[in-house]
Amino acid sequence: MTSLRFQELETRITELEKHLIPSPFDPTGSYDDVVYEHTRAFRVLVHAEFEAFIEDRVIEVVNTAFSRWEYTGVISTSLLSVVAYKESLHAIPESLSDASQKKKYPDLKARVEAAKNEFNRYVRTKNHGIKEKNILRLLMPIGVTEDEIDPVWLNLTETWATARGEVAHSSAKMQVRPDPQNEVKTVRQLLSGFRDVDILMTRK
Repeated sequence: MTSLRFQELETRITELEKHLIPSPFDPTGSYDDVVYEHTRAFRVLVHAEFEAFIEDRVIEVVNTAFSRWEYTGVISTSLLSVVAYKESLHAIPESLSDASQKKKYPDLKARVEAAKNEFNRYVRTKNHGIKEKNILRLLMPIGVTEDEIDPVWLNLTETWATARGEVAHSSAKMQVRPDPQNEVKTVRQLLSGFRDVDILMTRK
């Protein structure tokens, strides 16, 4: 079953398609300039929705896992993985008297919470996109393995996100006119992949 956040994403993309993409499609594939402009806008806005979704979900997964561990003592794969991927490690005290110095030697809860917070900061401030490197940097630290990620979907995401960058950062005169029907088809394929990832994250 998909998460509430994924359902919000699905609804939002349906709304964007309704507002920006022509219906029905022209069988000749010929459109007025305004349709191509709307298709470019569709690509940029959908990219923003995908990026916001994946960021929100990984943070939701980790924060929920931390709360569960805090109250039940049961640690999930996602929380264990975030701690394992934490880049900075605290020193281990050499004596019990040293362990009382909480700033220098945080206890277990503080160390796990620091790993959670560090991951959350990265997601909110340093992630910029949904290319392959971005997706891996968000999913692997919450315990998603290479074997669980569809390489075909990941490659499609990389190609589409690169094309989105060209739309967002270059003049329309320099761009190939995006076909709205192909654009919608690609977005739906990407959305299907994000659905699979969403369901996968619920098990972490």
